[in-house]
Amino acid sequence: MNSDHLDTERQDNIRMLAESAQTFATKASPLTRARGLRGSASGFDRSFWGKLAEQGWTGLLIPEAFAGYGQGFGEMAAVVSALATQVVPEPVVPALVFASRAIEHTGNGDLQQQLLASIVAGELIPGVAWQEELAGLQVNLPASAVVAAPTNSGIQLTGEKHHVRPGADCDGFVVTAKQGNGLSLWWVPANAAGVQVKSVALADGTSEASVRFDGVMLDNPHCLAQGDAATVAFTRAYDETLVMASVELLALQQAMLNMTLEYLRTRVQFGKPIGSFQALQHRAVDLHIQQELTSSVLGQAITLLDSGCDPVERSLMASRIKARASDAGLLLARESIQLHGAIGFTDEYDLGLYVQRALVLSAWLGNAQAQRRRYASIANLSI
Repeated sequence: MNSDHLDTERQDNIRMLAESAQTFATKASPLTRARGLRGSASGFDRSFWGKLAEQGWTGLLIPEAFAGYGQGFGEMAAVVSALATQVVPEPVVPALVFASRAIEHTGNGDLQQQLLASIVAGELIPGVAWQEELAGLQVNLPASAVVAAPTNSGIQLTGEKHHVRPGADCDGFVVTAKQGNGLSLWWVPANAAGVQVKSVALADGTSEASVRFDGVMLDNPHCLAQGDAATVAFTRAYDETLVMASVELLALQQAMLNMTLEYLRTRVQFGKPIGSFQALQHRAVDLHIQQELTSSVLGQAITLLDSGCDPVERSLMASRIKARASDAGLLLARESIQLHGAIGFTDEYDLGLYVQRALVLSAWLGNAQAQRRRYASIANLSI
C-alpha cells in the first residue's frame, strides 16, 4: 500500500469522522443547550463529557500506550470543529489538548499513565495553570510568581495563576513553577489542601479561574518534569493548543459568515434583498477572503503537527495561525453584527453565541498582538 493511498484513505476517514461528529453535535448539543448552561456554576455539563468519552473523543489524541486511540491532529480538528459549530461549552481543547498533551509530553511514568488513562475514560477533566499576569497579554513561559520550594517533608508550592481553563469543576491542574533557576511541571489535584480556586465568568458563559496555591505540599511523584524537559513539554503542548484553538475560531468564522449571508439573502429593503446591494456584496467577499486565508494557513499548521517538524518551525507556525485566526474571528464578529443591523445586537439571536465565543477564544493563550510579538521574538525580528 503506497503512501498516496494511505493519505487518501486517511482523508476519507477524517471526512467520515467530521460528518459523524457534526451529526452528534447537532443532535446532542443544540444551541439551546449552550444557552441554558450560561451562568451555571461550571458553565458546562459533566454528563455530556461522559458522552464525549463514549464517542472515544476524550482519548483521540492520546497514544495507545496510554489507553488512547493514537489519532492525529487532523482527526482531532474534525471533532473540535464540529463541536464549535454548536458552541459546545465543554472544555475540549483546554483539557483534551492543552492539559493532556502537556502530561503526555513529560514522559510515561506511573503518574502520566494514571492521569492519561483517567482522561481517556472521561473521569478526569484537567486544566493548565501557567499564566501569572492578570491582564493575560504576556505569553512568556518562565514562571516566577509560583515557586516550588523544597522542605523537609517534600515540595511546597506557593503563588497564584490566572486565566486557568476550565475554571470551576476542574479535577486538577498541570502547574508551571519556578524551581531553583529552572522550570518544573507539577500535577496538583484541585482538592489538595491549600488550593483555592476563584471562578471568573467569561463573556460566552463559560468560566476560567484564578488559582492560589497557599503552601500546597507535594511529594516527588507529583512532579511531571523539571528543567529543559519541562520547558520542551510545555512549549510543544502550548503550540498544539494554539492550532486547535484556531480550529475553533475558524468554525466560528464559518458559522457567522453563513448566518450573515443567509440574512443578506432574505432581508428585504426597497423591494430587494439587501444582498443584491453591491456595497454589501463587497463586504461579504472581504469576509469570505479572511475566512479562506485562515483555512489555508490552518491546513498548513495541522499538516505540520501531524508530520512532525522542528520545534522552532512549529512555534512560528502556531503563533502565526493563532494571530490570523484571532484577527479574522474578531473581524467576522464585528462585520456580522453590522451587516445584520439591530437584530445582531439582541441576545435572543443566535449570532451572539458565536460572537461571544469568538471574543473569548481570540484572547485565550494570547491575542493576535501577543502572538505576533512571540513570532517576532522567536524569529529574531523587530516590530
